[in-house]
Amino acid sequence: MEKEADLGLFKDIFTNFNSQYSQQLLKQLLLQLHTTQDFQLDQLLTLYNDIKKEHNIPLSIFSHHLHPAEALCKYLKEKKELSYQEIAVLLHRHPKSVWSTYQRAHHKMRKQFSLKEEKYHLPLSLFTNRSYSLLEGVVLYMNQIHKLSNKQLATLLGKSANSIAVLAKRAREKNG
Repeated sequence: MEKEADLGLFKDIFTNFNSQYSQQLLKQLLLQLHTTQDFQLDQLLTLYNDIKKEHNIPLSIFSHHLHPAEALCKYLKEKKELSYQEIAVLLHRHPKSVWSTYQRAHHKMRKQFSLKEEKYHLPLSLFTNRSYSLLEGVVLYMNQIHKLSNKQLATLLGKSANSIAVLAKRAREKNG
């Protein structure tokens, strides 16, 4: 999860790269990686390229009445136009389970997601860590990277603040 959180932070920095503060922060981060972990330029470029081609998942897809896995499969299938096999590989799942999850989602919600300009996006790699539930990963990421409170996140996801607090507590316990 640490590498995935690092990727998320790195991605967040590049998303807001136009500000002078972000550029300074990025310089400090690169210097830290180079001096303490002996990162070389080729490793940094590989990391950057991984970030560029990673799919972004809008937070708002989890605010619908679908189960989180259903929402994720539906979004990847319909909006990103990925095959069941591609989704399965990206999420480290079996293609048949991806197919059945999508079928359930499509049955529950026939129309496609209507996405407007999104403020918050999640890296797809966040959902490959199977030690967290999908929503635990979302809550942990949004708390750590975007510094959203449980109440703010509950409002965005259309859930109760208590539910978000429980998810955050479980994620923190699993994270150590």
